[in-house]
Amino acid sequence: MTSAPKPRILIGACGSLDLTMLPFYLRAIKDNIDCTLSLMLTPTAVKFVNTDTLALLVDRLIHGDRPENWRTDKPGRIAAEHDLLAVLPTTANTLSAVANGSSQNRLTTVILAAEFPVLFFPVMGGPMWDKASVQRNVSQIREDGYEVFQPVWREHNDPHMQKIHGHHSLPDPSDVVEILQSRLPVQH
Repeated sequence: MTSAPKPRILIGACGSLDLTMLPFYLRAIKDNIDCTLSLMLTPTAVKFVNTDTLALLVDRLIHGDRPENWRTDKPGRIAAEHDLLAVLPTTANTLSAVANGSSQNRLTTVILAAEFPVLFFPVMGGPMWDKASVQRNVSQIREDGYEVFQPVWREHNDPHMQKIHGHHSLPDPSDVVEILQSRLPVQH
């Protein structure tokens, strides 16, 4: 008797300060969901994190947008090899690209090729989230059939601004795990 294949989850990560918290989310996913976990970083995301460290937490790490990086990781192939995509964190730039059908990098190209649920977890400064243009993009993305989750307001010490600074952030890792579990396709 063969067991059902493990769900294949792809996490897309955009360049954001919240990306520094990604290891906690990856660990929570691996600890609570029996899955194959891939991580795709945008070119900007690579500037925020140590890819060698993240590679230890996932089954597959995909990054780099130069054509030579695409030999084994073409966007259509990546999309075909996954069951669910969560963009964690999602920046205003990526929301804009998706709302307008732009394939500005490999992640947005995979989103366009996806035939499975795509979930967005936005993070950005308070005034940015409230901008009409950002809310229009969120509305368009939802109208196009994707899910965009309400960010969580968090206060952090910002050493550059030398003050407590609030911004819209990711839900707790346990909440993200619960959302992912509820969106996975039923395995037969």
